[in-house]
Amino acid sequence: MTSMEIIPGRQTKFWPQWLAASIIHILGLLSGLVGGWTSPYLAKLTQGNESLIVTNNEASWIASLLHLSRPLGSIIAAVLVSKIGSKKAVLLGGVPHIVAWALFLIDESVSWIYASRVFSGVAMGMYLSTFPLYIGEIGHPKIRGALIGLVAQGSAIGYLLGNYMGAYLNMRTFAIINLIISVVYMFLLYFFPDTSHYFIKKEKIRQAEKSLKWYNRKKDVTAELRELRMYMGRPQTLTFKESLQQLTTPLNRKILMMIVCVYLFMQLSGINTVAMYQEILLTTLSIDIIAPSLVVVCVGAVAITANFMAIYTNDHFGRRTMLAVSTLGVSINFALIGVHYLLFRHNYDISKIQWLVIAEFMLYIFFLNIGLTHIPSCLLSEIFSPELKEIGSCIANIVCSFSAFIASKSYQPLVDATSEEFVFFFYALLVFFMFIYTIIVIPETKGKSLQEIQEMLMKGNKQAASVQTDRLTDND
Repeated sequence: MTSMEIIPGRQTKFWPQWLAASIIHILGLLSGLVGGWTSPYLAKLTQGNESLIVTNNEASWIASLLHLSRPLGSIIAAVLVSKIGSKKAVLLGGVPHIVAWALFLIDESVSWIYASRVFSGVAMGMYLSTFPLYIGEIGHPKIRGALIGLVAQGSAIGYLLGNYMGAYLNMRTFAIINLIISVVYMFLLYFFPDTSHYFIKKEKIRQAEKSLKWYNRKKDVTAELRELRMYMGRPQTLTFKESLQQLTTPLNRKILMMIVCVYLFMQLSGINTVAMYQEILLTTLSIDIIAPSLVVVCVGAVAITANFMAIYTNDHFGRRTMLAVSTLGVSINFALIGVHYLLFRHNYDISKIQWLVIAEFMLYIFFLNIGLTHIPSCLLSEIFSPELKEIGSCIANIVCSFSAFIASKSYQPLVDATSEEFVFFFYALLVFFMFIYTIIVIPETKGKSLQEIQEMLMKGNKQAASVQTDRLTDND
């Protein structure tokens, strides 16, 4: 959304934006349920507690196919956003969820589970590529970070529910519940209007005005409409080749590399891997004062609490500050967990400090969800120019998907070749590098309109170019 002039008696009302984010929160919930499904049902399937039994190799593919098919969802999302706008694109993100869970009702076999996970991966790719763009287009600068935090919280709640429901429900019942939620989500979001950005892109100015009025509950949006038209510029449709050429300009290349680096650091640091193997990790350390499965549930509750806090901290303290706090906290806790593995491997008795190990896992998940899980989505929603949002988001999420797949598939071979403490020290180092990168490179976008962010980035790029020119002149 663009910056808005304060007009007496005509101030923006945010509740339609909160309502829209609450419904997208359901899509986040569905994505979390997909991830939370893995831990309980893979245990059941490999141990023969379901009607179907799978091998460890088949279980590995069931877990990783989710990430392998995410790039396809990102590509589909980019095409949909370009053709029909971000609102319809995020709405259609419910379709692959419906297909994925419907496949469970056909037959219980490894092949159908594979197919379901592929569609779930497509759904997740569409979700991660579309919701930041939609929220970025409808969200007021004062609450845009909070709206992203609300949506992201859905994934944390869904993951916890997936773990909890998976312990008590068979796969068919779990699938039916998720199928119903998917249909409800699409029904609710269907009635929301397209964004003003989409209408201006299609040169439908009157519809753009109506959309602005609906999402802001204002009678007069003349100033906002004028600023938005300035931000969007002359409507143009770029071919794929032209979009790639635009990405090679110094400013756009810098923006793309910034986002790609954030996603690479985030995934290769093992944040998803630790979540997938959390119960096994706790069992390896002989944690028995509390059942490891119960610790996992408690850790999930901490994640939800942290996400609630993030709804406030995103906009109060800013994106860069919270990302820095998050990465530093995760890095320190990874290092501490690595120390406990090192002590355990050298036969030190850590039974008396089990509570400390549990606290470290809880602090890890707290710092993770206070920033690292959703600040990248905030940045993705804000820093690309209007004509490059679709392809920029697509590339970022493809990189995110492949790096997540590599991280999840490489974890066990890496542990087998080295040790758990080595892996955690390695992850701690990577996340610390991300902390340094955040402090040095990531711009602060808190409270700025999309137009103001573009102006800030262009100004910063010109200043950098001027300094480089001065240095070249001095050398001559």
